[in-house]
Amino acid sequence: MPDPVLTQRADKWLHHVRAFKTRSLATQACAKGNVMLGGQVLKASRDLKVNDVLEITRGDLRLRLKVVGFPPQRLGPPRVAEFCENLTPEEWYQKASELRKERALITPHAHEMIAKPDKKQLRELRKFWEEQDDA
Repeated sequence: MPDPVLTQRADKWLHHVRAFKTRSLATQACAKGNVMLGGQVLKASRDLKVNDVLEITRGDLRLRLKVVGFPPQRLGPPRVAEFCENLTPEEWYQKASELRKERALITPHAHEMIAKPDKKQLRELRKFWEEQDDA
């Protein structure tokens, strides 16, 4: 069995450095092919080594993370930099931001899709109905 200080499972490391909220989400991302190592899809059970560079796709955002060390447990956000180096180009963040803004313009918000009108919409409807009655 390899020394746990020198290697760690990919899904466990991704969860511990906060790339994913849960370990099962990290496992699912690996299974879907959203985590790559050297251009190849990474299996969740693969042991990572120091200096491995991973490319992770989470929705619109692509991340490039370098393995610096292996934390024994999930870390708080301030300590993540001790075990992980973010090599993500700034353009990837900008592209993800643009895609989110684009999607927000196309897709209505959840509260806009609710069947029951809010106060403002009710006022507008009453005004419309009164105008129809007067005509």
